[in-house]
Amino acid sequence: MEETRLNIRISPDKKDALQAKVKQEGKTITEVISNLIDQYLGVNPLPSGEIVELKQRLERLEKEVRGSMGETAA
Repeated sequence: MEETRLNIRISPDKKDALQAKVKQEGKTITEVISNLIDQYLGVNPLPSGEIVELKQRLERLEKEVRGSMGETAA
């Protein structure tokens, strides 16, 4: 597959944070940016595991809100 280069400008602090996070996760900046572009274009939406995790987090938050409002879960 032929590839091309894309140059962007970001702050040094943001670049340093990105480099640290991809290193921590065992990824590359190219991999992360390419995946974000795919998601933006609708080519590769969020993996189903991430969607499940987001749904679970939302359910927990909803439960907390209902509890703080004095409602019981149905």
